[in-house]
Amino acid sequence: MPAGYRTANGHIALPSNGHINGGPKLRGWTNGGMQDHQSSTLSRPRSAEVITANGNGTLPNGRHVNGVLTRAPGGLHEDLEFPPTLRTLSKKKQIVWMRPHDMCARPQFRIAPPGTPLTARELPEPVGPGDPSLLAALGCLSQLPRLLERVVPPEQTFDTANGYCGMFKFRFWQWGKWIEVRVDDRLPTRGDRPAHMHCAQPDIFWAALLEKAYAKLYGGYTFLKYGTVGRALQDLTGAVVQSVPPSGPLLGGAVPRSTLLIAISGVEKETKRRRSGLLTEHPYCVTGLARVRANSTDSVTHGSGSSSGDTSLIRLRSPWIGGEWGGVWCGAWSERSWEWNALNERDRELLSSRSSNDCEFWMSVNEFLTRFVVIWLAHIGPDDWALEPGLHTRAPWRAALAVRQWRAGFNAGGPHRFIETTATNPQFRIRVPPGHPSKAHVVVAVAQKYECYRSRNYEEEEIGFTIYEVPPGMQRVTPQYVSEQMPLDFAPLSNLREIATFFALPAGDFVVMPHAAQHREGRFLLRIFADQHTDVWEVNEENLVIHNIAAEFCDERTIDAVSDMRILYKLRARYPHEIDATQLQAILKAHGGNNRGFRGLGGINCSPSLELCRGMLALRDPALGGRLSIEHVPALIGLMRFWKAAFRRCGPSSSGTATLSRGIWASKVSSYCLRGLLWAGGATASNKVLEALVSRFTRNRQITLEGYLLSMARLHLAH
Repeated sequence: MPAGYRTANGHIALPSNGHINGGPKLRGWTNGGMQDHQSSTLSRPRSAEVITANGNGTLPNGRHVNGVLTRAPGGLHEDLEFPPTLRTLSKKKQIVWMRPHDMCARPQFRIAPPGTPLTARELPEPVGPGDPSLLAALGCLSQLPRLLERVVPPEQTFDTANGYCGMFKFRFWQWGKWIEVRVDDRLPTRGDRPAHMHCAQPDIFWAALLEKAYAKLYGGYTFLKYGTVGRALQDLTGAVVQSVPPSGPLLGGAVPRSTLLIAISGVEKETKRRRSGLLTEHPYCVTGLARVRANSTDSVTHGSGSSSGDTSLIRLRSPWIGGEWGGVWCGAWSERSWEWNALNERDRELLSSRSSNDCEFWMSVNEFLTRFVVIWLAHIGPDDWALEPGLHTRAPWRAALAVRQWRAGFNAGGPHRFIETTATNPQFRIRVPPGHPSKAHVVVAVAQKYECYRSRNYEEEEIGFTIYEVPPGMQRVTPQYVSEQMPLDFAPLSNLREIATFFALPAGDFVVMPHAAQHREGRFLLRIFADQHTDVWEVNEENLVIHNIAAEFCDERTIDAVSDMRILYKLRARYPHEIDATQLQAILKAHGGNNRGFRGLGGINCSPSLELCRGMLALRDPALGGRLSIEHVPALIGLMRFWKAAFRRCGPSSSGTATLSRGIWASKVSSYCLRGLLWAGGATASNKVLEALVSRFTRNRQITLEGYLLSMARLHLAH
């Protein structure tokens, strides 16, 4: 592994300064401990910070998320950005906009002290007009007070003496940043109660105000119906979220780690629902696993696997504590079942101690797999793990993230079926070292740049990623490797906000290549969560020039002495001892096609540009005086001959990435081939330098011979 790619604790392999070869920052996290944060060479964690988009409270599309809040005649704020009109509502029914003081004498924001879980009275009612996706996410966070308080700052109040002004603020995670959304407290009501989400206790208003801020973020209450549980979870936690069908191995890999699991129950007939106690299409939080051994005094252990005579159990919690909406399981392994009573007293006490919440219950994993249809996984980053004590019983993830972009002609190579270009996509290496008894659990997530203010339930563009298993000595995936090897796995192109996949990888090296549609430009956020024994870094190269190639053509012995004297004699007869770029251009045009000494250049049908001549002249002009000794002209032409041969050798392709015509100066090669052309010419470039060369010297995703010569000249000159 290259030096500088391992952190202080040796697990996430990133550069010590947080940068990769001078490129944008690939930020990493440690396991969340304070000592690790102090000793780590990575950048300081930022997940817990409050950051407004663009630094001024606006979303990327320029819309003001903090609103235009002005003082009304009564001294209270009014949000002009989100006015109390029908366009902000989802149902055009009889609505009255009221402030909490108009609904009750003493409204309260929250009643539980900061740092404590929500009580049953403070939770929103699960069945009602509120957004069901937001309800499910809030139910999952109800027992994680620190994460919820980041979204809902608890110090806000309706007490005028303590700063009440009719304005409340909330925070949501959007594409790597926490943004603040402010709203006034005018709420749509029906019958003197909030018409949308509201708490069970009528004088508590944090939930109704939160939903209003969330509706403002998406453009109105109408657009909340397009959301999903996963989207709401990500907006409230910043986690990597994915939905998967229930499976036993998945539970065994996700439950012990810093991952929130929400299982959605299936549809059942009314009679079956009453017998089981589960609510139909209802979210339940997965909180633990156990295994009951039939013939052992120490019969309860963690884990989802089972041997002969063992029963695997899963612990679930209904977010809605008490009341008719509790939805507690009444079947096998519930506290009143014969399976529960058949356990010895020690086992019952041990299982009961692990169910600390009134609405937690146990059921068999097999029963769970038949009654639940989907699981939402929210993988919590290590910074948030450190913030929330309720997660400290679970193993933290280690994580790395990178914000990059696809550029047409450079690294927008598309899916793996585009064999000639897919290897140009950004590449990130995952190394699972040998010597560990189990496979490494890895989560790969790619998110495209998105805006919340939209009226559709899908994103405009398609994204995906491909993962290859590669030999340890291979630096990067090449087009030849893609043509010979099938990917280990891939996420097909989907028009989603984020694509995430959970892997169990054996020891070895793997390369992840995020991609969009071929030639499609855009920014993306890559996040990789992994076990402690996994290294992650971006595949990159140094900016190097093999100097002996240039020296070879500067050596007078490489040119025939007789031809050299003849060439110099003719040049000295027509040009002064020192020439400038204009005179070099005239020499190349006049002698490039018909002089024996310059035969290697071929027929020059058009004159090389003055810019190219200036670049070539600068290679032999260390004083940067703009003039070149006439004796250096043969060496320069020899270097150009070598680069032209590399262009001709690497340019032609039967697949159509290059279109070489008779005149080499009129030839055009796909700009995706530039990295290979640089290799053939004896140079390597980092990702950022290569992107700059593509941007500067290519047109319409193609590069000419002159553009390639200019690129080589710039690299040589830079060194």
